[in-house]
Amino acid sequence: MIETLRSLVSDSPFPSLHVMVIHFPIACLFLAPFFDIGCIVFRNRVWLDRAAIALYVIGTIGAGAAYLTGQRAAAALQGLSPTAESALADHENLAVLTLVALSVVSLVRLAVSWLGRNDRRINVGIFRLLAIPVALAGLAMLALTADRGGTLVYTHGVGVTPGIVETLER
Repeated sequence: MIETLRSLVSDSPFPSLHVMVIHFPIACLFLAPFFDIGCIVFRNRVWLDRAAIALYVIGTIGAGAAYLTGQRAAAALQGLSPTAESALADHENLAVLTLVALSVVSLVRLAVSWLGRNDRRINVGIFRLLAIPVALAGLAMLALTADRGGTLVYTHGVGVTPGIVETLER
């Protein structure tokens, strides 16, 4: 069974795990602020708060995994043009800043949830209200980082296997 899993990963049409890992945390982190807004609107539904914090934490951990797999993928790249190398460095720098920002957001949200863990109704305090714009700023950074990653693939062709692309176009 382990050999089967290893062959799925190594013989995959995806050039790296980064491609497979990155999309899940993006989805989690984009949903989380909507749950936060739901906490303010529907204050008697405590499960919204628990779901929001779960999305933040899972998304941030996934973003960390995406960063690590991206580092591994970048180390395997060879023969990049100077423009592509510059774009890769920009993407990597933004990824670090985004990961730090999302970690701060997750920690703030964890603190807010922890303080209200015994409440039967969601309290709307200053930290909960501040968490939403900070989360949105983190998401803007995430969107910019994702855009730079997309530029690497679609403009510079980084990580694209020519044979796979030709097969998919048929």
